[in-house]
Amino acid sequence: MRALYAVGFAAALAMMVPAGATVSAQTPAPAPALKKMAPPIRGSAEVGYTQSAKLEGNTIVTVFQVKNLSSTGSIVGLNVSEFWYDKPGGNLLQGTGDRQRLRTPLGPGEVATITLKSPKVPGMTKDSKPQYKFAHQNGDVKLKAMKSLK
Repeated sequence: MRALYAVGFAAALAMMVPAGATVSAQTPAPAPALKKMAPPIRGSAEVGYTQSAKLEGNTIVTVFQVKNLSSTGSIVGLNVSEFWYDKPGGNLLQGTGDRQRLRTPLGPGEVATITLKSPKVPGMTKDSKPQYKFAHQNGDVKLKAMKSLK
């Protein structure tokens, strides 16, 4: 009895397949390769940078191109803080400065852009100078000024 059901089931399946159709094993498309992240740098990290600044309306825009100079580790939580001081007294100008942080790790040899925007305030003169502080999640940053990041 079971054999009869098996033959009937096989015949029903054969009728469902269109004529001329071949049964082939389809292989799924390969998944895209994920970039492997280097382990995070602990302690001091070395960063190369270029800097440019311009005045847009009443805002000073400073753009940093930063490059991880390490060949083995990634920099997690790289951030730049900007502070403006007046020239005569060296006092911090209130209402100025900015702080930006990279949201993704900066891998070995990778380049990223960090843009700081600071409003121009009444106490700011052409002699006012900014100071920048670089840091990352696991320590401090050693800076190296570069002409280009190629």
